[in-house]
Amino acid sequence: MSEFNIDPSFSVYELVSRTKRDASVIQHRRAMSVISHAIEDATLVDGARTTVYSGFQIMSKFLRQVKRYTEMARKSEHVYVFGVPDVKVPHIPNITYIPLQPHDRLAKEWFIVSFGPTYYSALATEELTSVYDPDHLRQFKGIWSFDYNLVNILQDWLADTVGTRRLTYNDTSQPDPRQEANYINQAIDRLKRRIAREQDEVLRQELTYLIVRGLKPVTGYLSAAS
Repeated sequence: MSEFNIDPSFSVYELVSRTKRDASVIQHRRAMSVISHAIEDATLVDGARTTVYSGFQIMSKFLRQVKRYTEMARKSEHVYVFGVPDVKVPHIPNITYIPLQPHDRLAKEWFIVSFGPTYYSALATEELTSVYDPDHLRQFKGIWSFDYNLVNILQDWLADTVGTRRLTYNDTSQPDPRQEANYINQAIDRLKRRIAREQDEVLRQELTYLIVRGLKPVTGYLSAAS
């Protein structure tokens, strides 16, 4: 892994939470995976060409997603993977690993920021438990957002953190909201299909809550809760 100077106080979640004071506890860890996959699928399934910043807390959690991220790296502009290097990670073209220290704020955060000319979304969460706890006991508080300005600020901060150029899409105008709405509608359709086949009642309630609250492009922030 290359050397990066990560500010130990840097926090994706803190920036987002300043704009959403009523962020709620997400009690089901599997809901985090579903939301993360929903964001990733905009690139993997729908073809949105984005730059992706993804925080796994520890790299051993990333190893479970190597096949998926190998494909996403092929279809994206670039992928940055953040985590404490507790295991050796494979070389994957178009993926840059960003090593964290255990005491870094980002080491307590599960996040994914995807930003491109036709798609922008972010999941920013902070763990209330420990990444080393059994998965079924882990808890988070977090926000899922399709707000262009917020996601743009996040990618600016993350680009500075990893030492790459800030993205400058749509300097004179925001992305076409019709294209963004199309991506979100596809994500909602996939969530509905997931709910229809989900047998875990707690997870089904959390996913239903997301849709009930309304997934709307550009118009604000979305919090996920049980």
